[in-house]
Amino acid sequence: MMKSGIFIFLFPLVAMSQEIFIKRLPDNINTKNTEINFIQKNDSTAYFTAITELEGKLISNIYTAKFANGEWRRKGHTKYSSNSFNTANIALSESEKGFFTIHSNEMRDCKIVYQKKNEQHGFHDISIFSSDKSLNTQPFVSHEKSHTVLYFVSDRKGGLGGLDIWLTIIDKDGKFGIPINAGNKINSSADEITPFYNKHNKMLYFSSNREHGSGGFDIYKSEGILNLWDKPVNVIEINTTEDELYITFYDENNGYFASNRQGANFERPEYCCNDIFSFKYSPPFRYTSKKSSKIHKLLPLDLYFHNDEPDSRTMNIKTNKTYKEAYISYFMMKTNYEKENSELGAFFEDVLKKNFNALNKVLETLLFDLSNGNNIELQIRGYASPLHNLEYNQNLSQRRISSVINYIEQFKNAAFKDHILSGSLIIKELPFGESNASEKTSDDANDKKKSIYSIEAMLERKIKIVDVILKE
Repeated sequence: MMKSGIFIFLFPLVAMSQEIFIKRLPDNINTKNTEINFIQKNDSTAYFTAITELEGKLISNIYTAKFANGEWRRKGHTKYSSNSFNTANIALSESEKGFFTIHSNEMRDCKIVYQKKNEQHGFHDISIFSSDKSLNTQPFVSHEKSHTVLYFVSDRKGGLGGLDIWLTIIDKDGKFGIPINAGNKINSSADEITPFYNKHNKMLYFSSNREHGSGGFDIYKSEGILNLWDKPVNVIEINTTEDELYITFYDENNGYFASNRQGANFERPEYCCNDIFSFKYSPPFRYTSKKSSKIHKLLPLDLYFHNDEPDSRTMNIKTNKTYKEAYISYFMMKTNYEKENSELGAFFEDVLKKNFNALNKVLETLLFDLSNGNNIELQIRGYASPLHNLEYNQNLSQRRISSVINYIEQFKNAAFKDHILSGSLIIKELPFGESNASEKTSDDANDKKKSIYSIEAMLERKIKIVDVILKE
């Protein structure tokens, strides 16, 4: 598969008010073989791993890249390369100690080693890996005020299945602690690989081929520390149906990843064939009303639905019902839910009813801002529980968004009508289907107590009014 020119991808970033520009690095960096793990050291120097073929064998080495005349160019092997071993997966500590992996052509002997700043040859074994027969690879070093963490990927005992992300704490004397599994929020029964901790937003980024992704390996992010993390979020603005791996950030808005997506350059699919891409997030748009607004204090807002509502058993993406109708119908089922679980009554009063009232406050504030001359984009996401197939749930989540839009259009005798027609109010629909549903939420149609009448399932069936963006 050949590629000519440079592809630039532009996506709306749904998590915040930004856009992302994605660009393939030039052919001097990317070849028909595999290039991965691009780490930018400073404004002019970066390192990356390239896999080449020599006498029928695949050889990996770590290369230097230099930035000049507006682009990155390959400049040869680094001191971390070796004539005796394959080297890959470079990670630099703040003291410029280089962590990387070495292996022969047998991947089972892959292990993590390090080289100090002023050393030009050789490497040091790490005690926790030296006698370990498991696979250990893809290191990344993160520095906190009180400790340093080495993240890595391993299939060692104690994992959740496949490859897991692990970590070890390095003390001030350079000693490595006992390996710790990053936990079941990060790891799954699938493979989790290529960890990167972003110090700018305090997020752990990694790739996984778990269920409900876009296809292949997707990039995810999670906020937390050590082995205590929030549920990972799919970085949908980067992911495709192919593999996305090795995400790294140089600063808050700029970074790199590897992918075999359309536009990558390769010719042998058996070891195919990642290229390195750069990405750049635009500076975030900040909501600043021309007159004081409280709307940012009311968002995000979740609005919930009964199972398969509105308009059950249809593939339609639109509905004539309003969210108010769906809300009233759902609230009337309170007794039915309490029969299944007596503790669910609180949800109807403290969440469902409370959030519907909050919706009206949001719309009142939105009208106030529009009447003061603001042009506004309202972002609404739709979600579904995993109880049905992917396509059905995608349409269902869009139907749920449609019901909220219907309610907005009818609010206060169609008070928003002129703003919508004039374009001063734009409503952005972002249907996610079941893609963000927890693995713990049941999809067993025969077990309604868990798949319909459980708090886990109830919390998946919703729309989320995410953000309000001031449009210039």
